[in-house]
Amino acid sequence: MLNTISSKTFLKIFITTTVLMSLFAFEQTAQRITELGIVLWSSRWSFLLGIFALNVLGGLLLLRQISLENAPKWLEKFEFTNINRRLGFFLLLVGPPLFWIFRFYIFRGILPQLAPIFWVFLWASILQAVGLRLIRGYTLHFAFVLIILIHGLFFHVWASFTAVSEYPFSIGYSEASRHYYASLFDAKNLYGLHLPFPFLHPSRYMLLSLPFLISEVPFWFHRLWQSVLWISLTAVSSFLLIQRWSFKGWVKFFLFAWVYLYFLQGAVYYHLQVCVILILAGVSTRNLQLSLIFVVLASVWAGISRVNWFPVPAMLAIAIYLLETPLKDKGWRYWLFPFFCGLSGIGSAVGAQFLYINISGNADVSAFGSSFNSDLLWDRLLPNENFIGILLAIALVSSPLVFSLLRMVQGKTNKIHLLRWVALLFMLSILFLGGLVVSVKIGGGGDLHNMDAFMVLLILIVTSFFAEQVIDEHGKTPSWGRPSSSVIAAALLIPLGFAIPRVGSFYQYNETAAQKDIQTLQNYAEEALQNNGQVLFVTERQLFTFDELKGIPLIPEYEQIELMEMAMSGNRAYLESFYADLTSHRFAIIITESQKYTLRTKGRFVEEDNAWVQYVGAPLLCAYKPITSLTTTNIQIFIPRPSSPNCKNPFEK
Repeated sequence: MLNTISSKTFLKIFITTTVLMSLFAFEQTAQRITELGIVLWSSRWSFLLGIFALNVLGGLLLLRQISLENAPKWLEKFEFTNINRRLGFFLLLVGPPLFWIFRFYIFRGILPQLAPIFWVFLWASILQAVGLRLIRGYTLHFAFVLIILIHGLFFHVWASFTAVSEYPFSIGYSEASRHYYASLFDAKNLYGLHLPFPFLHPSRYMLLSLPFLISEVPFWFHRLWQSVLWISLTAVSSFLLIQRWSFKGWVKFFLFAWVYLYFLQGAVYYHLQVCVILILAGVSTRNLQLSLIFVVLASVWAGISRVNWFPVPAMLAIAIYLLETPLKDKGWRYWLFPFFCGLSGIGSAVGAQFLYINISGNADVSAFGSSFNSDLLWDRLLPNENFIGILLAIALVSSPLVFSLLRMVQGKTNKIHLLRWVALLFMLSILFLGGLVVSVKIGGGGDLHNMDAFMVLLILIVTSFFAEQVIDEHGKTPSWGRPSSSVIAAALLIPLGFAIPRVGSFYQYNETAAQKDIQTLQNYAEEALQNNGQVLFVTERQLFTFDELKGIPLIPEYEQIELMEMAMSGNRAYLESFYADLTSHRFAIIITESQKYTLRTKGRFVEEDNAWVQYVGAPLLCAYKPITSLTTTNIQIFIPRPSSPNCKNPFEK
């Protein structure tokens, strides 16, 4: 597959890529210089802009020379016929430091844009590829693909572990809250209370709750466990997908690494990967009865996950059946398996959610349907301050696969019955449109994770054709052709564009200051309890979970993620109960992030921020006032205002 690409083709693709990336890097760097007010000609950034411009001009001239029919003789020598291990080891070792030095020391936070560091990554990788060519004798394109895929895997593993820290407070919005919600499955042992199970993403919290089976596991281990879930479940589903086909040797590794990186572009969340793993492991056209059992198991898991995942297991199983089973001469009997698959899958998902709701202990079952009442922000389909836009992002991610599929089936579509094509395209369309709708709900649209189901089905279909495992109407597996070199290059490089921004530093904090902040919370809470007051932690409840706070009863209502969900969905009954508790000064102190009255008109996630201000922040500030702030985190301690508040109800016009 890879050794069919000539050096001339590889060089043209690589140089074209660096020219395009240089143009983007020049534009982004110039824009950043303007934002920072830097005088260009007296700074080092003028040199960087010159390098990008030189790459564009030199690259275009080189492309012209390579494109000539009688290409220069030096191109023939580009294969490096002689092995030079010393030079090879030098180039292989000098490449990675270049990337990391630019990422952490030269660009740092001054130039966070993607294109400049991606440009550095490309040139550092080609140096390593040349080094590997000199050491092992691999063709240059083979070595380059190997290098960038290994880097991509390392970037994601690195990023997963950077959040592993002993820091007792939340690293970013709601990060630590996930571990509190995971602890609710063992609330009796941890808090001495019978608390309702989570109503949002129960299956995710079930996976995160497993370390609680071991007593007194520290907080850093729970963070590590989440990193392990991201890495291991994505790796298992990637392996099972490739294992279905007869790939061998380096091709098998290349495809495994690429599928892994593809999944994490969305990203496809690890609790959805459980469904994918069950389907890939258990569904086979050779045993349809066993396949239905695995569809039911995967659908039960989907049922306690997210509503838009309900049909995913059945659709994946049906796709496998459609791809591997000819329709010819079967008539209506052909559709029995898809029918029972869809019926049992959706039925199992609905039944599992109904059962979970009934055993969860949540008095307000409307919370499970809060997303159905959320606003739709259609502008998030297009580029905005939060993201490059759902449509552009999913086009970037899926277009190499779509073009690959079109190239592979060109002139051969009649080998597959029209109804099989219609069924496959129908399922893709449903998941695509459903993903778009979920993505534009308030709270979404910041990445592609709501397009995850579409991404999974698409890669299953395309890899089936690529592996030549799709059965035609004559019961044979024809050769479906191969994608073009440029499309393969795009499919390899685009996932790296999503991986590189994740490369950051491990979280650093002042342990002494953090412990002082915990002691501050402890002191204020104890004082309130001595006066028979109640203490509400809107956020940072993991301090209870991991025994950082002593002797303070947990008030289960009004956690930050729960409040945010109710604010975005406008749950009037829930919020008016919250307002009543604020007005009556039920709580002696409230611990939460700093609050504000004013709404914003622009900025990242402005709609979410304004929903919080309108329905939570302003009412809280009306009835309570901050008296102190912590030093290591954006947390304040609030006490009741002296007079009885006369606060405006946010639901009243």
